[in-house]
Amino acid sequence: MLDRTAYFLSKSSLWQRRMYSKLYKLLGALALLVPILTIGECRRQQDTHSLSKTTWTVRNVHDGDTVTAVNQNGRVEKVRLADIDAPEYRQPYGQAARQSLSQKLNKTPFHMTPNGRDQYGRLLATLWVDDRNINRELVAEGLAWVFDRYSPPTDLVAAEKDAKKARIGLWEAADPVRPATWRATHPRQ
Repeated sequence: MLDRTAYFLSKSSLWQRRMYSKLYKLLGALALLVPILTIGECRRQQDTHSLSKTTWTVRNVHDGDTVTAVNQNGRVEKVRLADIDAPEYRQPYGQAARQSLSQKLNKTPFHMTPNGRDQYGRLLATLWVDDRNINRELVAEGLAWVFDRYSPPTDLVAAEKDAKKARIGLWEAADPVRPATWRATHPRQ
């Protein structure tokens, strides 16, 4: 009977050693991975910060809240205007939003205040021509909603409130349809 107990104890001990070995390997891998990820995030933040000091020009206006921009060094970025949501191109006021953004940025150097990247890798930013906040101007003209999923800037909220009150742009409609809702009922072909 004693031999059988010793056998099970030795099996249990072997199992524990294997589990501890796997655990130590996992902890070692994590110890190497965390600094690598941290360095990558620091570089991304540093890169995003350097973008704000650069002068950009528009290469292409995709719609009322997305552009492709190029800086003086030839770097190209696809930029999504932060904190706003313009109508889709085929949606009411979609073409007007695109045209307004195009006119504001056409052959005009601008700066950006970056705010990270979205799930598609586009740079999220507020665009500035001189001291004019282009994102805010689109909202004030009734050509974009404030993207209120997060805490939107108060100046954008005030601009939207004023545009609604004046029934400007998309606010001429009694109940304008937000782009996300519109996309759900109008899938891409």
